[in-house]
Amino acid sequence: MKTLNTLIATLFCGLFMMSICAQRISASEVTPDAENKTKTVLKIEVEKILNTYIEDYRNDRHAKEKRIVGIEVPEVDGKWTIKITGKKIGEKKWEVNLLEGLPNIPTYVYRIELETLKAINNEEINALTAQAKAFSSDYAPMDVYEIKGYKPTEDDDSALNAFSFHFWTKGFPEVIPFRPDATRRAHGSGVTIFYYEKGLRTGWYNILPGERVREDAREQAMPFPMMGVMIKGTAKGIVDGAPITVSEGNTVFIPANVHHKWWNESDESVELILIMFGKGA
Repeated sequence: MKTLNTLIATLFCGLFMMSICAQRISASEVTPDAENKTKTVLKIEVEKILNTYIEDYRNDRHAKEKRIVGIEVPEVDGKWTIKITGKKIGEKKWEVNLLEGLPNIPTYVYRIELETLKAINNEEINALTAQAKAFSSDYAPMDVYEIKGYKPTEDDDSALNAFSFHFWTKGFPEVIPFRPDATRRAHGSGVTIFYYEKGLRTGWYNILPGERVREDAREQAMPFPMMGVMIKGTAKGIVDGAPITVSEGNTVFIPANVHHKWWNESDESVELILIMFGKGA
């Protein structure tokens, strides 16, 4: 009897382990399919979002300028091409197409994280702010890279910045948000980028108590002049070695190639509009 009980127990354990193994095999087989289905659904959602920008840009006067760029959304394995032909197809409408796959010519490619694309679409942040960084090696949830073989000029980069604003901002006149929760950290504080094009860069800084701006010596001297327009609070700084205090209702001019840094010693946030202009901006 004891031998029989042992045999039954052994057979039961064997069957139980076979069942567990079968379940594991089944789960391992199903998981990739489930992930693929999720990616497919999300990719369709992304493409719908992108098509709203395509349709909007067809009505943008800047669409008369020919351009081909790529878009990549890694989480959904999505790759597309924006092809702007410059061809007029209506009274105030131009041909703009969204094609599957990356461009087959050397050009720029936007690499956008899914949540960032959704945030831009929901007007929680604008595209230029999503790309904001102090140095080219810094992380940004929306970034731009060049397809191998493409060697853009400074003019090309400036033109892309302007395109980024116009393509990724819907409607006319174009409106973007600027408030503390619509910023990204760059240069030491929260920043919203307003608009960039050749010879002009504009943005809004929200410097919280204790924050220091342009503390890194590598970013303290720019090859173009700039003007800070103080709209709230008081900031302290050093410009060309001289200490300075600037309060709301005032502006401060910083010549090209002059070292400067700023900090907030107060108990309230400091807000300023930064205007960078001239050759090299």
